[in-house]
Amino acid sequence: MNHFDKIPPAMIKAVQQLTDPKFITVILKSVGLMLLITGPFFLIFVGIASFLQWIMPEAINLPMLGEVGFLGIYTKGLASKTSWIFWTYIMAPIALTIVSFFLDTIADAVEKRHYPNLPTAKRMNGAQVMGYSIRFLGLTALISIAALIASLFVGMLGPIVFIGANGYLMAREYLGTVAIRRMPLKDANKFTNRYLFTFWALGAGLAVLLNIPFLNLIVPVVGVAAFTHLFHQLSEPRE
Repeated sequence: MNHFDKIPPAMIKAVQQLTDPKFITVILKSVGLMLLITGPFFLIFVGIASFLQWIMPEAINLPMLGEVGFLGIYTKGLASKTSWIFWTYIMAPIALTIVSFFLDTIADAVEKRHYPNLPTAKRMNGAQVMGYSIRFLGLTALISIAALIASLFVGMLGPIVFIGANGYLMAREYLGTVAIRRMPLKDANKFTNRYLFTFWALGAGLAVLLNIPFLNLIVPVVGVAAFTHLFHQLSEPRE
């Protein structure tokens, strides 16, 4: 059974808590790490794109075809086009991974404000957090590369592949980790499988926002918070 009606309230509560000092701290740390990791690569990326735009013609004359603007499509404004690809297919998965380091902090803040009577949750130790984040980075990288390659063949369907794949990834990984905080592993897996489609819908909605530069630095934080709310809304009757 799906519970799509519970998604909007979970999102609203997550967004409303963005002013929470713990949320702000996580966002600032995430932005700092993002700039530290991607800043140099982004400058090199834009520099190469700008150089190509400067040296290559906007159009060429070909025998029997006359003037062809094929090169111009990809060189004029290349910096902006490639920057969008960089933000979507490279920075988005990195942002998702960075926030996974702070998942416990976000979930704790949500539970402290909205579910204060819960017992202390299980927390991952440093090694577990590192292992989880590395695994998450690997999965997001594979999905982003696959979505980028798919976009070359399916055109406008490329973003749909990106949204669907990243929505599923968030549903499996974020939900699984949130559930393990409150359930034995076996029960957490059963819960994840039972409500996967509902959480996939939430993840897909969040993945749409991952396409928007700068906003995709905040989306993962909102996502973890919304997943935490939705988990508690669906697990309460069972408890």
